[in-house]
Amino acid sequence: MNKLSKSNKCYHQFILYCSAVLLVMMSSLVGLAAATEEDTSTKVTPVTLVKAIQKTMVLTTNVRGDIESPSAPHIAAKVSAEVVSMKVEEGMSVVEGQLLAELDNEAFKIDEESASADIQRMLVLIENQQRIIKRNKELIVKKMISQSTVDNAVTALKQFQAELSSARTKLKKARYQLSHTRITSPVAGVIQQRTVSKGDYVKPGTLLFHIVSTGKLRARLYFPDILVKSIDLGMRVTLIKGDKKVVGGVSSLRPMLEHGSRALHALVDFENEGNWRPGSSISAEVVLGEHALAIVIPERSLVRRPAGVVVYRLTGDKVSEQIVTVGMKQKGLIEVTSGVSVGDSIVLDGAAWLTDGARVQIMDAAL
Repeated sequence: MNKLSKSNKCYHQFILYCSAVLLVMMSSLVGLAAATEEDTSTKVTPVTLVKAIQKTMVLTTNVRGDIESPSAPHIAAKVSAEVVSMKVEEGMSVVEGQLLAELDNEAFKIDEESASADIQRMLVLIENQQRIIKRNKELIVKKMISQSTVDNAVTALKQFQAELSSARTKLKKARYQLSHTRITSPVAGVIQQRTVSKGDYVKPGTLLFHIVSTGKLRARLYFPDILVKSIDLGMRVTLIKGDKKVVGGVSSLRPMLEHGSRALHALVDFENEGNWRPGSSISAEVVLGEHALAIVIPERSLVRRPAGVVVYRLTGDKVSEQIVTVGMKQKGLIEVTSGVSVGDSIVLDGAAWLTDGARVQIMDAAL
């Protein structure tokens, strides 16, 4: 009996000890929960702010292109003759009408002189025949000659007149050929290529020179087919080559897309103030659209939440979560089409750590 009483007494003491420990642990947990609740209610997140402003937003795209010369004629011979002198070399600048080369013109001078002589001979014959016809008409009145004699004289006159017309045509042809023994430049530009030398015999169609006009140039831009509906005549284009820029407008569009690449070719004419060379590559920034007085904020102030894209707008020392819709982007800014008004204070840095109704501490403000 004594042993059993002692055992029961130990058991009761153990139960009392466990109850006391459990009581202490529960008290600690209650105190910790209360402290946590107090910390949460007083937590403040440091943030920076920006204000929503109005700004003209410009939607742009960048494409590649090539520089071309709108006038790059291949000059060919128009007569058969020997090249007797060359006046220019490749790389030389020329003006419109400048002499480039000379062909042997002796044969054409002879043809010109021969045609001139034939004209003079026919004029003499025609004048004499007209006198014969006049005299024959007087004689036929007196019935001294027959009508057939008069008719033959008139026929001879018409023949002489036809031969005069032929001689004049030969003279015109001789002078035309003679004029093309002097090869001149049809445009102002630079000699890209010279394909003949002094002493060469050329025929009509023989290529002599390739001249490239460089005063006014043309940019050929290649737009992907997804942008075809966005490209119109007159659209503003900034052509970029190195550190130089030229502003122009789309002057013409090809009606069909390029086979294979399905690119739309757009042409931009511009003055060559930067001394650019035809054949070189460029990039171009094209303005696809403009929104005047758009409401804009920095793009990094946006936060993606399950409900959508949101911003945190400051009210007092707390923020409210606001779902927004957005539009154009430009250099780190983004257009807000709904959900934000001009002048609203929007959280910039720290927005990702916020929830609706959170308290904040303003560390800085930016425009």
